[in-house]
Amino acid sequence: MIRQALLSCAAVAALALSASAWSMHGTEGLKWGEAPPNVPKGAKLAVLQGDPGKAGPFTMRLSMHAGYKVAPHWYTQAENVTVLSGTFMVGMGEKVDTKAMKPFHAGDFGSIPGKQPHYAVAKTATVIQ
Repeated sequence: MIRQALLSCAAVAALALSASAWSMHGTEGLKWGEAPPNVPKGAKLAVLQGDPGKAGPFTMRLSMHAGYKVAPHWYTQAENVTVLSGTFMVGMGEKVDTKAMKPFHAGDFGSIPGKQPHYAVAKTATVIQ
């Protein structure tokens, strides 16, 4: 009975989604380009969903070479990050403290609250989403 109810809810939710409201991405067909000017040079970016230049949710991937550095910064909303490949070192605060950085490996997820200053370094070639 519970299983039927869950399946019914899932079916109703799936029907409620229009073709333009859902998307699916593999690695093929992603359009990688240069990261915008507010991101240090050397990274590649692919937007999967939404528009990072407008208000509202979006999903993107960032591909970085080993040693790529992201200076301390913060966002007004929470930032959710999944490491797809490589090792991504992350630290919290307005000043870089390499001893306080924590490693995130492929498959790891992190969520940084809005207005929380943070910084990062790609220890190896890394892709995050």
